[in-house]
Amino acid sequence: MESRSRMVFSKPLTDTDIKKRLAIPSKTLAYLPNFDGSNGVRINIMYGTKIWPIDCTVRRKGHQKPIFSGRLWRAFIMSNELK
Repeated sequence: MESRSRMVFSKPLTDTDIKKRLAIPSKTLAYLPNFDGSNGVRINIMYGTKIWPIDCTVRRKGHQKPIFSGRLWRAFIMSNELK
């Protein structure tokens, strides 16, 4: 099985991105798995040589802006000492 990776977006991190949640551009929805009526999916992010599971959610109503947050997001941030 071939592994494909591509950068979908980049963003300088703010304190909110690091400490609470990262709002990502809505245009990235096209690259995310189908939410199938749910407001959350688990995706895998490759950083360096490791793959990190991250929870991605969208609002149930209105504009569906994707958000990375929760314990998996914090573990990714802390383990990689992102600033």
